[in-house]
Amino acid sequence: MIKNNRVDHVDIAKGISIILVALFHSNLRSIAPDLINPMGLFRMPLFFFLSGLFLSTSSSFNTFLIKKSDALLKPYYFTSFVLLVISAIANWGPYKGHLMYQFKGILYGNGATVVWGPLWFLTHLFAVYCFAYLVFRFTGIQSRRPVVKGIFVATMLAIGTHWIGFFQNEEVIFYGKNIELHGLPFSVDLVFISSAFFMAGSFLKERIVDFVPNLYVFFISIFIFVAIVVLTGAQIDLNHRVYANPLFATIGAVCGIYFSISISVYMSKIMLLRHALLVFGRASLFILIFHMYVGGMVYMVLVEAGNEGPVNIMVSLIAFLSSITLPLLIKKMVSRSEVLSLLYFPLKANNFLYRIRRAHYINEHLLKR
Repeated sequence: MIKNNRVDHVDIAKGISIILVALFHSNLRSIAPDLINPMGLFRMPLFFFLSGLFLSTSSSFNTFLIKKSDALLKPYYFTSFVLLVISAIANWGPYKGHLMYQFKGILYGNGATVVWGPLWFLTHLFAVYCFAYLVFRFTGIQSRRPVVKGIFVATMLAIGTHWIGFFQNEEVIFYGKNIELHGLPFSVDLVFISSAFFMAGSFLKERIVDFVPNLYVFFISIFIFVAIVVLTGAQIDLNHRVYANPLFATIGAVCGIYFSISISVYMSKIMLLRHALLVFGRASLFILIFHMYVGGMVYMVLVEAGNEGPVNIMVSLIAFLSSITLPLLIKKMVSRSEVLSLLYFPLKANNFLYRIRRAHYINEHLLKR
């Protein structure tokens, strides 16, 4: 179903993807690692694939840069600098007492330098958007034959997986000082891998928007995925620069993307599931930013309240559910605040700015009278 330029099953797939991210960062992972860890094969590839579906190169690069900075970097920097201020005032956080280190880490913007690890995705997705835009504008690859596109994506994956650990734990000399790298700024060293999935999504936009799952392919993709998990050492963890057994890992990612989107289409036909997952999908930014902190805080409070034991299933489950539902309340609060709306929502979609423009238009109209 398409409504207001939104595609329901794509938003549902985004909801599934962000739930899997929160699940990976929850304490449930320590309880069921053999179930949750293998989902890493498609968790981030799915998110990049979905992000690439609606890439547009119709505007100028400057306009594109401003729009993506507004949508991705604005909430990243605002949240990060709020954490920096809290750290300075309350002497709190992993880098307490090292504010300049934290400040530099915010600017560097990868998973090893930010206070809340999941925020690295915002800066990296910004880099991916810019890279894909430039590639599309200068190569015209999006208008080539499918086989050429396939070779292009495969080549990017081959290059990216070959050099994935090149900038990890590497020492460089900068102005006479030895500096240990944990990946490049904005995780640019991962851009070939993530952009491969991102561009694949862009290439397949029409097929995904009009996607009709094949039940046989659906079950075959699940079977292949399980076989890869059981029989190979394939693994994907981009934030930690892991892409083990690249061929099987990529096949596993493709299978995971296929059955995730298929499940999304099936769920879009079930009223209750559709509405619930649409809410999660359309609040994915807030879940991404806040899930780890919310889940961790709820877990800690419940444990301190007497539910002892690091492997308490009920406490872990409640903390996980809180990590994906409380950010929905945060989004609601932000949407009701004119200032916070400016800081977290894109300017084009901001109701506050719309009201200002409307008031300005009405005033001008009255003056002309």
